[in-house]
Amino acid sequence: MPTPHIRTMTYLVMSGWILASIGLSNINKWLFNEERFSYPVFLTTLHMLSACLFGSVVLRYTPLGAAFGEGNARLQLPPGLTLRILVLSVVFTSAVTLGNIALRHLYISFLKMVFALSPLVTVLLSRALFQRPVNNYVYMSMVPLCFGSMLCITGEVNFNVYGFLAAVGATILRALKSLLQGVLLKEQRIDSIRLLYHMSIPSSAMLLVATLFLEPTALSPSSFSTSTAAPSPVATASGIPWWPAIVTLRLPALLLMSCLCAVGYNLMTFLVTFYTSPVALQVLGNAAVVLDVAVSLVVFRNQVSWLSLGGILCVMLGTVMYQEAGSVKWHNPNFWVLVQDFFRRKEKSWRVCISMSDTPCPYTRGSVLERTEKVYQQKRKLFHCIQ
Repeated sequence: MPTPHIRTMTYLVMSGWILASIGLSNINKWLFNEERFSYPVFLTTLHMLSACLFGSVVLRYTPLGAAFGEGNARLQLPPGLTLRILVLSVVFTSAVTLGNIALRHLYISFLKMVFALSPLVTVLLSRALFQRPVNNYVYMSMVPLCFGSMLCITGEVNFNVYGFLAAVGATILRALKSLLQGVLLKEQRIDSIRLLYHMSIPSSAMLLVATLFLEPTALSPSSFSTSTAAPSPVATASGIPWWPAIVTLRLPALLLMSCLCAVGYNLMTFLVTFYTSPVALQVLGNAAVVLDVAVSLVVFRNQVSWLSLGGILCVMLGTVMYQEAGSVKWHNPNFWVLVQDFFRRKEKSWRVCISMSDTPCPYTRGSVLERTEKVYQQKRKLFHCIQ
């Protein structure tokens, strides 16, 4: 039976991952839309510097880095990975920067749907660059993805060409980063936190240079002041003397919150996989997209047409089908047999991944938490986290 500590930590990291994901998108959009912070490259630089600082502290001073030695040996790059890390850093940095540029011009509800096309781009790139075979079930999942994306683009009320092109570029680079990461680091034992730390070092250097050339005024003190904020009616009526100080500190506080959300998102991604499984992370990702879009609609009150809503549903269906495609055994090319097989497997997957109870599931040996306990104990031995 799983201990109360394992059960509590499982729920906490799942909740923390969703909150960090929603907070990161909405805080960044608030910075661009409400605070008129027009430096997406500099914002990405702050995120990379935060990731570098976070990774160095976690690997150097916590049990998560114990598997890589002691002292400064934990921070050393594995031999033969310098060029590979540099290539991944360029792709990763470009993807994140384009994503922030797109977020400056587009609302989250539309941007998330463009990012949801990553499976389609991944399939196309894997076929074009690596000649990887793709089964027909994956191709079938592309139908609702393409149809939903067309509905979202057609029905988007606040469409922006520059933001859309940046979002498409970010989606392509994110898919390319996933493929390169799988190919270049396939034989290397390196976890996500260590990979993020080593990628953040060259990424920070490249982004600092890009900031100096593309956004030279971002480093001036005036860029950290909030001049567009309207005074609060309550503060004006009550004569609060320190209201201007609050307005002045609001932008730096939001930038700090954005960096903390970026760090928290990366940490929670690692912990969710550590305490549950990659499948549970995919399910949480689908739920986070829906919640993220809902929160952005409430906060920013942007208009969404019925075509866009239909497109969101189609894109989400295609994303779920793509995630299930790897577990399908191809026997019959009949379309309706595939559809029935998909829904049977999807019902099984949701019952396994979502029901966090101690009742044994008929599709698994024991409950999810019991299997989580076993995985947790194995990983504790791997990372030398014996308490």
